[in-house]
Amino acid sequence: MNDEQNIIEIHHVTIAHAENIVLKDINFFVGNGEFIYLIGKTGSGKSSLLKTLYAEIQACEGDVNVCGFDLQKMKRKKVSMLRRKLGIVFQDFELLSDRSVHDNLKFVMKATGWKRKADILSRSEEVLEQVGLSTKGY
Repeated sequence: MNDEQNIIEIHHVTIAHAENIVLKDINFFVGNGEFIYLIGKTGSGKSSLLKTLYAEIQACEGDVNVCGFDLQKMKRKKVSMLRRKLGIVFQDFELLSDRSVHDNLKFVMKATGWKRKADILSRSEEVLEQVGLSTKGY
């Protein structure tokens, strides 16, 4: 199931809250480097799917593999390692208003295990360039 070209693989997955099935027999994959949007009506299961991908809730059935982690077999203590590898930008994500963009990026990177200042600065500049904000780090 874990093809190195795919960062997410979902096979025959069912997601439920209590006894209410939210999504049933879901199948898809996301390839390495792909940028995707998840859109749908309120109550259609978007948040439940995302919560499954970052191991907030567990699928009732099927196989879920994210960034090389088999989420059906993964121990709870490995969740932070998964989340460090998986990037999700939430709809209500906001910058910390008392910090520059660079400082916000630095804060997140340190929280997710980055240690070397030079690596943090280099990656911050790279990310800002990728999204067309290389002159907005201040």
